[in-house]
Formats: sequence, C-alpha cells, structure tokens
Amino acid sequence: WYQRRVRGLIMDPKICVWNDLTSEHLDVIFSATNNENLLEVLGDVCKIEETTEQRGNILLEYYFHIIQFAKSQGMNYAQTSALFTIMKQVHAMCASTSYNNNKETFSYFKQLLVKHSLQRPPYSVGIFSVQQVQAITDYALNTYFRHFDMYKYAFTPKVRVDISFHYDGIPPTPEPPLVEEEEQEEEAQEATEEKAEEEEHEQQEAESEEMKALRDLIQVAMGNELKELQLRLEKMISDQDAKISKQVEALEESMGLKSGAKSPGGKKRK
Repeated sequence: WYQRRVRGLIMDPKICVWNDLTSEHLDVIFSATNNENLLEVLGDVCKIEETTEQRGNILLEYYFHIIQFAKSQGMNYAQTSALFTIMKQVHAMCASTSYNNNKETFSYFKQLLVKHSLQRPPYSVGIFSVQQVQAITDYALNTYFRHFDMYKYAFTPKVRVDISFHYDGIPPTPEPPLVEEEEQEEEAQEATEEKAEEEEHEQQEAESEEMKALRDLIQVAMGNELKELQLRLEKMISDQDAKISKQVEALEESMGLKSGAKSPGGKKRK
C-alpha cells in the first residue's frame, strides 16, 4: 500500500517500440503540413482521454513537442515510436501519485533509455546511438523534469489529511466541518455582527436627554476652565515681559547707553 500510494507505480522497464505509434500512425504524423495539422493528427491518433479539457490540452502539447524533437534529431520511425512511448510512460509514473517521486521517475527514464541503446536481444535493443541518448536526456531534463512539479500538480489529486485522536476517558475529536457547514457558520456570524451593529446604532439614537444635558454641561465647564487657563498664561507672559524690560533698562543705565547719557569723552552721544 505504501509503495502504491506514496512512491507511485513501480514499473519495470521494457522494450516499447511500436507500442503506441505504428508505422501507419507515423506516416500520417510525418505528413502533417503545419503545427495545427499535426495537433489534429495527434489528437486523433493518441485518443487522449482525460477528466478535464485542460489536462487533455496539456498532454496533447506534451506529445506535440516530443514529435517535434524527434523530427529535429532526424529520427526514423522506430526511434520516434520508442521515444514517444518512453516519455508517455515517464508521465504515467509521475501522475501515479500525488507525492514526490522525482528520483524514482528519473531512474525509470534512464532504465528505459538503456533498454533501447544496447543491442542485447531479447533484453534490450540498440536503436538509439550514444549521441541520441545524450540528446534525449538533455531534452527530458530541460523540458519534462524541469517542470515536473507543474505536471504533478496538474495531473494528480490534492492530498488532504484529516487527523483525529482518541484517548481513554476523553470524548473523541469531532470531525472537521464540511465546506457547506463552514459557509453556513460564516453567514450566521455575519448576520450576528450586522444585528449587533444595528442594535448599537439604535442604542445611540435612543440616548436620553439627561445624557445629552450632562455632556453639554461638561463641555461648558471645560470651556470655562480653558478660558481661565488662557487668561492666566497671558498674565504670566505679560508679567515676564515687564520684568525683562526693567532688567534691560537697568542694564542700559549701568552701561551709559540710556538716551542723553554722556560718552566717556565728556560729549553727549549723538
């Protein structure tokens, strides 16, 4: 169970030439005149069956780029058929579990390449050269395995773990509420908050005249105190100015700077 749920499918690498694409299929595929025509042909040949349209489109584009890569490398029909099935089985292993199986999938991919790069029948066939094996590895790393998590997110179900504990003498943990129950609770909470706001508003409007009169009285008393405090400050500032003026006059008299005072030379200062 653990192997199946967590690590995904445990697949044995096998020779897969002509498994999915026959020579008749490849005749039609290689005769496609443009990209749109090739997508239509692949859709008819591969018969993609997915639960959603988005998954089907992703898979169709995935197959399209595999064929384009095979054409760019000048592969023959047997090599193209083997490459197509190899990449298809790699994707099947990736999508077999929601958990991370990147290492296991890449190891399976390498084993499949070995099965098709050494001439040792019936264990393996040498249809790929060393240069082609290197090119295919680089292609897979730069495309599928670079976006491995994105493919897994698109093609595997989300994992939800519900944990409950039970202790002797303690009631069991209640099950988590369903989405509908949560929405109902949110709606009830919103209704309660709105009702509380309405009651508070009505309570403010129904404030008694005595409270209003008391508030007005407090405002008048505070206004009188502020006025009295302002008068005190003004008086203090005035007294301080007068004191400073007297000190300045006394200083001027002591230094002979008062108007009409004589200068040290005995003449009046002009």
